Amino acid sequence: MRTVYACILFHLFLLPLETIAQVVQLNEVGFTNAEGIYLEADIYLPDTTQPHTTILLRTPYGKFQYKNVGQFFASKGYATVIQDVRGKFGSSGDFFPFQHERKDGLSTLDWISEQTWSSGEIGMFGVSYPAFCALTLAADQHPALKTIVNISGWVEPADMAIDGGAMHLLLNLPWLLHEETLTRRNLEDYDLDSLLHYLPIKDALRSVGIESRAWENSGTLDQLNQDYNYNKVDIPILHLCGAYDFVKKGTLKTYEALRKRRKRHQKLIFGPWFHNQYLTSLTEVGMLECGDKAEMGYDALLEEAVKWFDQYLKETKPQADPFPAPEVFALMANEWQPLPQFLQDTNCKENWYIQSETAANTRFGGGILSRKAAPDNSTGQFVFDPYKPVPTNGGANFHFFPAQLGVRDQAELEEREDVLVYTSEVFTQSRLLAGQIEFRMFAATDGPDTDFTAKLVLVDGEGIAMNMADGIIRGRYRHGRDQEALLVPNKIYEYWIDLGVTSFEIPVGYRIRLEISSSNFPKYDRNSNTEIDAFEAKILRRAQQTIYAGPEYPTQLILPFICK
Repeated sequence: MRTVYACILFHLFLLPLETIAQVVQLNEVGFTNAEGIYLEADIYLPDTTQPHTTILLRTPYGKFQYKNVGQFFASKGYATVIQDVRGKFGSSGDFFPFQHERKDGLSTLDWISEQTWSSGEIGMFGVSYPAFCALTLAADQHPALKTIVNISGWVEPADMAIDGGAMHLLLNLPWLLHEETLTRRNLEDYDLDSLLHYLPIKDALRSVGIESRAWENSGTLDQLNQDYNYNKVDIPILHLCGAYDFVKKGTLKTYEALRKRRKRHQKLIFGPWFHNQYLTSLTEVGMLECGDKAEMGYDALLEEAVKWFDQYLKETKPQADPFPAPEVFALMANEWQPLPQFLQDTNCKENWYIQSETAANTRFGGGILSRKAAPDNSTGQFVFDPYKPVPTNGGANFHFFPAQLGVRDQAELEEREDVLVYTSEVFTQSRLLAGQIEFRMFAATDGPDTDFTAKLVLVDGEGIAMNMADGIIRGRYRHGRDQEALLVPNKIYEYWIDLGVTSFEIPVGYRIRLEISSSNFPKYDRNSNTEIDAFEAKILRRAQQTIYAGPEYPTQLILPFICK
């Protein structure tokens, strides 16, 4: 239907209705906003006799997929609105990712507030993009928006699509290929491997006849929501994500920005999961079994959400702790625990330095990872050939590719000549590591640009090397995406690589390991090692890389151990 409804109940006879378990479903209900864009929703009501507190979910994935969500919240006493965003399925206009969700979301809050079935108090719920649709409204202080359940959401799209200046290629290209149309394309109709290798990568979609404004103007992500005013967020928010979730950086950044501002009732649940795993009963994260306590599932997730909504939409004076400690799952230990120290600076952080086995050897394939700084200067070297990049092997990746999710054995990659490996001694006491992992590195390359990658690995007694965290830095963006500066060939620079946030126990008898290289493909796009940006480069060149260690160049991992 393409009719504007000032009052849905007045037009009740005109709507297809479905009553299931005393839930009234109103299909294809919408309104036209000030721009003339029709936004369509399915609505689920506990009954039609009185106004109800409302749950809103806005999605590009098709409102028809959320019927169970609508019926669940309606069965708990909430009117529930599941709306297609602009340009998707039942809604008109052009879909341009992230661009219109604030404006359209605010007009939807206005519209809901005017309906007779709405009490004027609204909570928003979402997983991934729908969570972004909610969070992007939180700083506007709309009088109807009272709380949000944010599951793997983000405020700044660049946090999800770009890492260290490098593009999340294995996410961005397949997602746009699948989702940019009014409905969606079938990925099986395309040779994804060829598209991911296409040069210049900017023209990859055009090579199969697809004109994509969002893809070819992906740099606009840098500006979106950078002016977001966290100080104006004044509503309770439940935040949830996992250690192998490719959007965890954005979710945790949002939570941490609000926590640092002492915003009340911000709760974090940090599990072991990859993206959307919490919607299933799976307890394996790649090759790592996390045990029964890691199980969530859609039903449990919705129960967690409704418990939150009941507390902040139905109770007049919530009794919850206004500053709750994060609930954190520790991999390997397979236990949940409250960790007040999580994501906070503490005196329990430790520096772990790289040093060669033989300091006099100026060319080596790795060496030792130690609490002690190297007594002498040394270097490690390798050649980065972007035509033969280090392949992606697990990690926090796009969930469309199950073989690339979570923990995988890195032993085969460690045999490559373009991967430097540094390993600690065996741990004689178990240690809990939880928080943000950083890598400070001194390095040089023989060209005007390049990438450096770092990976933290946990090695068991059998030699299985499990990836726990990884990151990348693009040389020209070493000071940030807004401060592009090419490199002087062979000059030594200091780089900081963010390996992200994780939580795991190091058992007795295990070791930790650092891998250094210059590629992780196709997770990240390949650097051309030239002045031409990776997105537009047609030709790639090999680069000679040198990593420095020792008193003059203290290359080191900074690890967030938890104090006992």
